[in-house]
Amino acid sequence: MRTDEVLFSFSLFSLVLYFQLCSTGDTLKAGQKITTNPLENLVSSNRTFELGFFPLSGSSSDVKSYYLGIWYHGLEPQTVVWVANRVKPVPDSSGVFRIAEDGNLVIEAVSTERYWSSKIEASSSTNRTVKLLESGNLVLMDDNLGRSNYTWQSFQHPTDTFLPGMKMDASLALTSWRNSTDPAPGNFTFTMAPEDERGSFVVQKQSQIYWDLDELDSNENSQVVFNFLGNTATRGTRSHNFSDQTIFTSKPYNYTKSRLLMNSSGELQFLKWDEHEWEKRWSGPADEYDIHDYCGSFGICNRNNHIGCKCLPGFAPIPEGELQGHGCVRKSISCINTDVTFLNLTNIKVRNPDHEIFTETDAECQSFCISKCPLCQAYSYNRSTYSDRSPFTCNIWTHNLSSLVEEYDRGRDLSILVKISDIAPTAKTCEPCGTYEIPYPLSTGPNCGDLMYKFNCTKSTGQVNFMMPEGISYQVTRIEEDTRTFFIQADASYSCSLRRDQNNTPNFPFNVVDCIQDFGIVKFSWQPAPEPPCNRPMDCMNWPHSTCRETRCHCDLKYRWNNSIMSCTQEEPSREHLTHRLALILTVILGSMAILACITAFVLVRRKKKAHKLDRASTQIQESLYESEKRVKGLIGLGSLEEKDIEGIEVPCYTFASILAATDNFTDSYKLGRGGYGPVYKGTFPGGQDIAVKRLSSVSTQGLEEFKNEVILIAKLQHRNLVRLRGYCIKGDEKILLYEYMPNKSLDSFIFGQYRIFHHTTSLKCSSTITIIISLTLFLI
Repeated sequence: MRTDEVLFSFSLFSLVLYFQLCSTGDTLKAGQKITTNPLENLVSSNRTFELGFFPLSGSSSDVKSYYLGIWYHGLEPQTVVWVANRVKPVPDSSGVFRIAEDGNLVIEAVSTERYWSSKIEASSSTNRTVKLLESGNLVLMDDNLGRSNYTWQSFQHPTDTFLPGMKMDASLALTSWRNSTDPAPGNFTFTMAPEDERGSFVVQKQSQIYWDLDELDSNENSQVVFNFLGNTATRGTRSHNFSDQTIFTSKPYNYTKSRLLMNSSGELQFLKWDEHEWEKRWSGPADEYDIHDYCGSFGICNRNNHIGCKCLPGFAPIPEGELQGHGCVRKSISCINTDVTFLNLTNIKVRNPDHEIFTETDAECQSFCISKCPLCQAYSYNRSTYSDRSPFTCNIWTHNLSSLVEEYDRGRDLSILVKISDIAPTAKTCEPCGTYEIPYPLSTGPNCGDLMYKFNCTKSTGQVNFMMPEGISYQVTRIEEDTRTFFIQADASYSCSLRRDQNNTPNFPFNVVDCIQDFGIVKFSWQPAPEPPCNRPMDCMNWPHSTCRETRCHCDLKYRWNNSIMSCTQEEPSREHLTHRLALILTVILGSMAILACITAFVLVRRKKKAHKLDRASTQIQESLYESEKRVKGLIGLGSLEEKDIEGIEVPCYTFASILAATDNFTDSYKLGRGGYGPVYKGTFPGGQDIAVKRLSSVSTQGLEEFKNEVILIAKLQHRNLVRLRGYCIKGDEKILLYEYMPNKSLDSFIFGQYRIFHHTTSLKCSSTITIIISLTLFLI
């Protein structure tokens, strides 16, 4: 042997001996420790798993923190399946893992600060050892109790990974990492359902159910996963038999290097190592429709058409802002036997029932549900899966139905309690078809809707189909009454351009609104409905204000068909009629204004023409009354006026006492108003004669002028348009005129008063002089 070969063999032997001396193998004894030196790590006997410290750098920092964990030995990338100090990492490389003096497993640093502990009962035993098993289970053993008795094991305290050999029970939970670089507990947890006796599983998000795994999919890989969990699942100390749910695969499954991971995004993944990478064999939830309560209470979705959520027939959306605006509520509630019925649905995914009872027939199960109204929400009479007492079981739901999915492969036949009037067919609507309400004018039979808008309903499956003119039938996936639209699911052969051409098809009341050929989704709208069809007068009884004529319920006189609300409404004046009325009103107003302007102009012209005649008339009046006035004219400006001063005027003179009696001493209740020269009272003489009494001011020079004008001029000028002077009275400083009483007030009140002919912005004080001028004008006219 050559010298170089000898040296190489010796070096290789020395290296192997060094690793054997430095490595602790798969066991750690009291007094030994593991540090951040990778040569001190534990490796399982067949070198499948490795335990030691591993560093991680946070996304916002380059400083590395150290965690003690278990990962698959030799796989790249490093696949960690368990972390001890996930809440409190060691901030530097000084971490130490050992068996403490009290018998606990601990992670400490040089500073003696403790970062993690197994937290078991303290013991003074020095014969404890830690071993990493080939299954990936880290166990703490006490030699005094025997190596088969584990004082503590990591399989009972998992992090985010379930490995073959673990036992799924009510106390075990997988909690996701916060993110890919932070092993701290995240938002999602995989565990057994807390209130379910059947061993079903759930994913929770922040302690609320996020995904319910109580139903098995038909996919073979999902069966492998549930066998993976179910064959070892226990609840408390009682084993659970999953043989009824297990659907065996065609060949035994090799779970070597398989794991179930609860990742940080909320996805549960079953992974299998395939030579160079982890292959995802199964995951869930598959889509948003699997998320718990995705559509809310009594809302349902269908993953086959991706249209979204809708309310079940007999239910209405919760108004926005109430109960977070999520889900649906019953339109009305009744528990009277004759008022309720059941909405029968097929292939519905629904959570597990709240109660199970054993009945002989479906009718007994139905009667039991009605007897528990309003507590009972729905029932299902299905073949029993978990009991040998009866081949069929009556399942009862008392809580609001949630997480409903239709056309589910392993779904139930579900009967939901509803009020008859909420789903019964009417003159406007057909009865529901499965989960679809059929609004007017859509028709699924000869006795409802308008046959122009024909659809087909398969009651056994609850499926609605739409027939195209060429005779091809397509499944309807959604109907929206508010927008008068519906969707169909087409195949790859469907031509969007060809269907848009059918918008011009005669007598085809549907139009293509949108078409997504890649997904086979086509959106149609239907045209507004004409008057309802009829064959006899009785058919129009449900359509008020209409009469059957020529196979249609035509609206009566003064009513017209409103296709937006589909009823006969009282006819309102048309826009053209309103335009004519407005034109007529404007014509009348403008004509009246023109006539008034003509009259005003005519009056002004006449007044100008007769101005000289008025002057001449005044002169003649002055001359004829000169003898009666000459004594009055001399009184102007004097301090007093006596009765003898106006003798010769042909009106009676009344005593002051008689006037006091007629006006009740000029009391305010008799006052009619006040002018520029004094107040006016209403007086009543013996015998019932009413008069108007004007009490002139005793200090006004203009009052004397007024007295002169009215006594002399009006006494001589008696005209039908002038108020008549009935008398006068003079007593000391009192100067009083008595006029004919006018019940309808004077002319100026009509011109300037409450009922104004001419607009005034200020109140006017009507003097007798103004009245005389207006009266003269009327006289001249």
